[in-house]
Amino acid sequence: MRLAELFIAVKEEGLDKDKLESYYQQLTYLSAQMELSIADLEKEAAVFLEASLEETDAAKNRKWRATASGQNLITLKRQVKATDKMRASVKTRLYQIY
Repeated sequence: MRLAELFIAVKEEGLDKDKLESYYQQLTYLSAQMELSIADLEKEAAVFLEASLEETDAAKNRKWRATASGQNLITLKRQVKATDKMRASVKTRLYQIY
């Protein structure tokens, strides 16, 4: 299930315990996968910034963020935050059931 589809499914009211637990596990897995991707992109950024000919760190960072990998890193960081918030919501709903 894609992230956007999972977010829509989690928003449904009246989900049973098994479904919520399944969504919680899926969100946890996706969050972990995205964190690993972020680590790879941050390593790529470190190499890019070191090799950059720009004089200031700010200029190097701007140039990095404008690359496809930099844009991907920005997106992934926000997706992880959103996923973690949805996961916390599912956890709260599970505690309400117990």
